[in-house]
Amino acid sequence: MKQKIFSLDLGNKTLKICVGEEDEQGKITILTKLAKNIESFNDGEIIDPEVFEEEVINTLKDVAYQIGEEPKNLLLSFISSHFQFQRAKGRVSLTERYVTDEDIKKCHLLAKASLASTSYEILFEEPAAYFLDNLNIKVREPLGMEARSLEVDFVIIQGLKSVISRIKDFFNKNGLKISLILPNPLPASFILIPKKEKEQGVILIDFGYRLFNLSIFQEGKLIYYQNLKFGLGEILEDLALDFSLSFDEMLHIFDEVKNYDEQKKKLKIKIGKQKITYHNFLKLIDKKFSFYWKKNGLNDLFKKIKENYRLPIGIYLIGAGSYLPEINLSFKKYFNYPIKVESDIYKNLNSEERIFLNAVGSIYYYQRLFQPKGFWDNLKELFFGLFR
Repeated sequence: MKQKIFSLDLGNKTLKICVGEEDEQGKITILTKLAKNIESFNDGEIIDPEVFEEEVINTLKDVAYQIGEEPKNLLLSFISSHFQFQRAKGRVSLTERYVTDEDIKKCHLLAKASLASTSYEILFEEPAAYFLDNLNIKVREPLGMEARSLEVDFVIIQGLKSVISRIKDFFNKNGLKISLILPNPLPASFILIPKKEKEQGVILIDFGYRLFNLSIFQEGKLIYYQNLKFGLGEILEDLALDFSLSFDEMLHIFDEVKNYDEQKKKLKIKIGKQKITYHNFLKLIDKKFSFYWKKNGLNDLFKKIKENYRLPIGIYLIGAGSYLPEINLSFKKYFNYPIKVESDIYKNLNSEERIFLNAVGSIYYYQRLFQPKGFWDNLKELFFGLFR
């Protein structure tokens, strides 16, 4: 039976809505992609309930009406400075000779319990590695292995419970139940970065409108996650002030310049009362980026990253800031890593639709999270169950 999945990516400036349909064979088709500027949501919080209802809730209901189906599978993703990335360990002694599903679940629960807080809610969790019998040897899949004890290294991202609850309650009040909330840019990573590259070591940077996220993957797992409070908005606001323009005027210039073809790049850009070359405009952007690079301590941060992690694949760049003209050159100069600005591996999106990476990625993650176990997984559980 086909099912439709509704996915919202709540940005600090833009709402992205995607609707996917999963068929009987598990293939996903993206039916709808919609982007809309909003003013009612910032840094993970609803700042104007009435406007949020008009901008987000009513827009979602309009999309559902056009699709002809209620949004029962409703996914939400966003980014916030209050998200916390933590690692925890859990350890259990085995009662049987081989590691069982119950042992693994208990291990996970103990790890999460060590970080239990009445103020935070877990949005993402993942076992980074397992260890058997206190041996310092990583095991990816311990099920069925012979051991006396099992330990897990667990990765968790949490959000403020009061903020998450307020968002859920607002949707519930409008007759909409959220099935899953994910922290950006993790959804994008599921459809942007090939598994092989996550194994080798790679950085995903979401250069957003108000927040700058840095996520690192190694051995197929998330190992680092940090949000910094600066983004494209600060750069555009600075330029608007420099040229005595309103922010909307500067935003309009940015929207035009980012789509310049080679012929237009030879012309001068009118910014307020001045006219400057395209090349000088790029220099201004680079100067602003350099300022925030230093202000937020990115130079020292990346020195530590180079010392502690081997990341041969380099950086995947997404977010509103990835649309800045030739920003990949600035990134390569300051970060000293190879830079990729690409779309999804499933070819659902073209290069101009990269803003939908998180919304589409949530759909694929939701499918993976709730898909039934396959024949071989069930057979393996049955086999090891014979020895319990």
